[in-house]
Amino acid sequence: MRSSLLHIIQLSVVCIFFICAEPGKKGNAVQGKASYYGREFEGRKTASGEIFRNADFTCAHRTLDFNTLLRVTNLKNNLSITVRVNDRGPFVRTRIIDLSEAAARRIGSYQHGLASVKVEKMDLIRKNREIDSLFTCEDVLDCLGNPDKLKGYSLSLWRTSDILHMLYIANELYLHDDISKVYIVGLGINEKRLYHLVVSGFPSREKALSGVDFFERKGFMKVRLLN
Repeated sequence: MRSSLLHIIQLSVVCIFFICAEPGKKGNAVQGKASYYGREFEGRKTASGEIFRNADFTCAHRTLDFNTLLRVTNLKNNLSITVRVNDRGPFVRTRIIDLSEAAARRIGSYQHGLASVKVEKMDLIRKNREIDSLFTCEDVLDCLGNPDKLKGYSLSLWRTSDILHMLYIANELYLHDDISKVYIVGLGINEKRLYHLVVSGFPSREKALSGVDFFERKGFMKVRLLN
């Protein structure tokens, strides 16, 4: 069962790679303009009842169910990010999606205000008991689902309680940012369990701290030293 589950995750990663490698492929994608939330919305309640956090990878969509995962690709530079719907909007007819600041930073649209994007629903990986069991029983795994150990000093780039969203974000980082290993670290139990997106192997605290600035420039807004 374990090897079968790992094969499913690894196959999904290959699918993600081919989807990202075909910027011209439309399929069920919708194209239009994306805007992003201003910082004045930080801490406000969204339509789903969640508190809005600009450092999270979330979005507003007019019709899709809450918690739907969407890949948003900037058509100008082909940078992409997977976001989770937790709010309603945008309320400007010419825009199709509102992104959090972190999501806008990841696709390089933060400095421009608006961006032409492609939006696709992501359902390559389905949540099931096997995935829950794997990421509950093991505290440190690489983004392909293989148990591992952190080495040297480590940075937590982002955190969420949604393991599917974490798998997409972790594999996007692994595939596109030239990082040899990306880790998913689970901390806490039951409903308090959070999954951390982690890069590891920094040989010293100083090297790790220099990595904070690097990853913040990559769009991760709350990078923290784990060690």
